[in-house]
Amino acid sequence: MTGISFQGHSDPQAVQPNQNTDSITIMQYLHKVSVLILTGTLLAGLPRHASAQGDEAAIQAARSVIKADRHATVAQTMQFTEAEGQAFWPLYHRYRAEMDKVGDGVKKLVLEYARLYPNVPDNRAKPMLTELLALEKEQVAIRAAYLKKIGKVLPAAKSLRFAQVESRIDLAVRLELATIIPLVPVEGKWSANVAASAASVDGVPGGIAIEALQVTATVAAIDPASRKLTLVSPDGIKKTMKAGPEVINFDQIRVGDQLKVTVAEELVVQMADEAVPAETGVAAVVALAPKGAKPGGVLAETTQITAKVTAIDLQGHKVSLQFSDGTTRIVVVRKDVDLTQRKVGQEVVIRVTEALAITVEKP
Repeated sequence: MTGISFQGHSDPQAVQPNQNTDSITIMQYLHKVSVLILTGTLLAGLPRHASAQGDEAAIQAARSVIKADRHATVAQTMQFTEAEGQAFWPLYHRYRAEMDKVGDGVKKLVLEYARLYPNVPDNRAKPMLTELLALEKEQVAIRAAYLKKIGKVLPAAKSLRFAQVESRIDLAVRLELATIIPLVPVEGKWSANVAASAASVDGVPGGIAIEALQVTATVAAIDPASRKLTLVSPDGIKKTMKAGPEVINFDQIRVGDQLKVTVAEELVVQMADEAVPAETGVAAVVALAPKGAKPGGVLAETTQITAKVTAIDLQGHKVSLQFSDGTTRIVVVRKDVDLTQRKVGQEVVIRVTEALAITVEKP
C-alpha cells in the first residue's frame, strides 16, 4: 500500500509523510510516544547522571518527533476534504501551540521532580501539586475553547471525531507518563513475602512470635556519617535503616543499588513476678561479608519494655495492659492460660528484636 496523498485536504505545514504513513494508527503512535519518553530520560526514578541541560534537550527532541507523528495521525484519522482542511489546520496549529505552552510547564515540573526524587520535601511537594492542578485546569480550558471554534468549521460528526481522537491520544500519553514516573515515596511499613511463626508452652502466659519479610529495595540516599540508608521498595514505601559496623563493606553501596533486604521481628511476651527494667541493646552479628566482597551482614537490635495488668476479664479471657507512656491496650489471652492465677498489677515483659539482613545486587 502506498502512502496517503494529502493533496487537497492536507496541512501545508505538515511534515511530508513517508510511504509508511498510512500505517500510522493511534496505537502505533502511542508506542512511539512510549519509546520516545523512555529514551528522553523521563524515567525520574532512575539515578540522575546526565546534566539538566542534557535532559531538557533530550525531552525537547522527543517532543518534536511526537508532535510530527501526532499531526500525521490526526490527518489520517480525520480524512478531511480540501475545504475542511483549509479551515481546520490553522485552528489546530493555534490549539497545539497553546497546549505546548502548558506542556512546557509540565516538562519543568517533571525535570524538577526527577532532580528531587526520591526525597521530595513537603515545602516543594505542595507547590508542585498546586502548579500541576493549575496546568491541568488550563489544558481543559484550552481544549474546550478550541473545540467550540472547530465545531464552527467542521460538521458535527467530524468535530466529535476530532474530540475523540484528541482525547484518546492525550489520555494514553498521560497514562504512559504515569506508568514510568514513580510515585512520591512515603514512609511506611513494607509488606512483601511475609512469613510468620509462633511458639508457646501450654498453660504459661506469653510466647514467641516471629515475622519476617523480604523485599528488594533501591538505595535512594546514603548518609555515610551515620551509616544510614534510605531504601525505597517497588511500591514506593520508604524506610531509613542504619547499617551497623558489622556491614563491613558499607562504603561499596551506591545510590541506585538494589538491596535484598530481610527484616525479621521477634516478639517475646512473658509474665514477670517482679518488674523487669527496660533495656535496649544490640545483639551479635550472625553473618558477615569478607573484606572486598559485596556488602552484607545482619544487625539485630533488641528493645525491652514492660506493661502493667490493669484489669482482667475472666469471661472474655482478656486483660488490659498499661504501658509506661500511659497508653493502654486490651489483648486476648490464649484459652489454655488460667487467668484466675493472675492478678491486677502484675508486670508483662515484652521484648522485641528486629534483625536486618542485607545483600547487594548491582543494577
